[in-house]
Order: sequence, then C-alpha cells, then structure tokens
Amino acid sequence: MFPNLYQEVGDRLIPTVIDHLEVCKTIEEAIEVISFFEKTGEISKEYASFLKNNPAMLKSMINKRKRGEYEVRGLL
Repeated sequence: MFPNLYQEVGDRLIPTVIDHLEVCKTIEEAIEVISFFEKTGEISKEYASFLKNNPAMLKSMINKRKRGEYEVRGLL
C-alpha cells in the first residue's frame, strides 16, 4: 500500500509504546496508552498484559520526559 514509506521516513525512528509511556504522568494514563496500543494491534495481548500487571515497572517508566522531546531524540 505504501511502497516508499521506509525511504520517506528515512533514518527517523517511529516512537514505540515505551516512548509514549515515558511521557505519561500517572499509572492510569499509562494503562490507557497500553490499551490503545493493544487495541490498534501495535503490541501483542501478552506484552500488554505484562506491562499492565507490573505497576512497579510502569512507575519507573512514567514521567521520564516532557512532551515534544521526540524531535530531540530523532523520533517522528
């Protein structure tokens, strides 16, 4: 459907669920992000379940950076 997408994106990386979790302010917000990624099929149900069932790990991931820092790290 998009044969030249990789060339158009170039060396920039697409943010993953972890990148989005680092921007979240609360665990509830992080679980909502995980549910969205699971619903859209970007992560598996097993991975989503693993992330949701480890609140200590989520707590260590969230609130690591501010919104808008994607460009600094070379992400879209």
